[in-house]
Amino acid sequence: MALLTLLPLLVPAAVSPGEPSLPNLLILVADDVGVDRVAAYGESPTPGPTPNLDLLAAGGLLFRNAWSNPICSPSRASLLTGRHPFRHGLGGNPSGHPFAEGLDLAEVLLPELLRQGSGGLYTSVALGKWHLNAEGDPLDHAVLSGFDAYAGARANFDGTNGDTFYRFHKVVDGGSRLVQRYATTDTADDAVRAIQSLPEPWLLYVAFQAAHTPYHAPPQALHGFDLQGDPDASPALHHKAAVEAMDREIGRILAALSPAQEARTTVFFVGDNGTQNEAVEPPFIDGHGKGTTYEGGINVPLLMRSPAIVAPGREIAGRVSITDLFATAAELAGIDAQAGLPAGRRLDSVSLVPYMRHPVQPSLRQFVFAESAPSANNVKRAIRGRRFKYRVRSNGTERFYDLERDPFETSDLLSAPTLGEGAARAMRILKGELRALLTGG
Repeated sequence: MALLTLLPLLVPAAVSPGEPSLPNLLILVADDVGVDRVAAYGESPTPGPTPNLDLLAAGGLLFRNAWSNPICSPSRASLLTGRHPFRHGLGGNPSGHPFAEGLDLAEVLLPELLRQGSGGLYTSVALGKWHLNAEGDPLDHAVLSGFDAYAGARANFDGTNGDTFYRFHKVVDGGSRLVQRYATTDTADDAVRAIQSLPEPWLLYVAFQAAHTPYHAPPQALHGFDLQGDPDASPALHHKAAVEAMDREIGRILAALSPAQEARTTVFFVGDNGTQNEAVEPPFIDGHGKGTTYEGGINVPLLMRSPAIVAPGREIAGRVSITDLFATAAELAGIDAQAGLPAGRRLDSVSLVPYMRHPVQPSLRQFVFAESAPSANNVKRAIRGRRFKYRVRSNGTERFYDLERDPFETSDLLSAPTLGEGAARAMRILKGELRALLTGG
């Protein structure tokens, strides 16, 4: 594996004996996997088997109300910058669109923050799907963005260059080569080698292509489904198989941590958006999945395991944003995330560390926000508090839901003749918070 030839170049300055050790940070990102596909969430009667993710939840924290953005690139950029799309500028998916722009290299990504804040001690590697580069950006866009090394497929396997889960063009920093093996396994292999070889402390960002389309049959050894016929004719079944295959490979990655490494490694698992519409099953609703600001599109699995967690095995009901991984990783490393940004640059990330330390911690966020904006004429935004949720599009269409009584958003309260006093007040508050956020709040 060519990445290993880069490792000698990445060895940071040695930690002096008197210095406290810094944690390793392992971030696992699933593609198009909602809470309906992780059994530990219990939100679907037929989620498919995810035993390794379930163990991760049982040994750590499960966040019930975590929000991403509706589509891939905005979520990944928000995770790595700690900022909402309207701030970092990547409101849509740039790869494959010749006139789109990738993530601005002036953004401070998590690996840069960790490197600067630790005096150069952190080694950082990104593996798997990148999807933050534009069509014409250099192949080493991930390295130019702040990682020490990158290996993976930069965009979706959408058929434009013949790439599939079994045959794809893999970039290793500045070069590209054709790989003919299962992509989920290839990414896991790279992650295992990195864990076994990288100097500590390290940041390892592992972004799977699974379970994004194209639907496919994973290697039989990685799942227990009977997959027959055209995958597009049974998308839910093939999606579950892809998730199970990813789960098994995640188990292999976690098993690669030695006991000593596990004692100083914090693991995050997060989805970049909800499950594809054609793959969802009841009680989840077709048309409320990926690409939408319904809960099915933006309420994603977020699990965390860390030696710093007090009373593991807890569920967190507090409202959480995918941006929050940025400040959480920084605080675990003893770094002030806001201080690491250029003067005047706003951070939207809230550290989750208080949830780790305090079993009865109230919600750290009063409101949580999500958006996608592939173009000025196609902007979708949502904001929610504890109970109510407000959605708005660039064409002025508004929706308002009571998530406590209507978790699947089947009844728009604005379609009723009148709003009750409490709901009307909640809507005014949510609209005011959204306006304040977008105008500089």
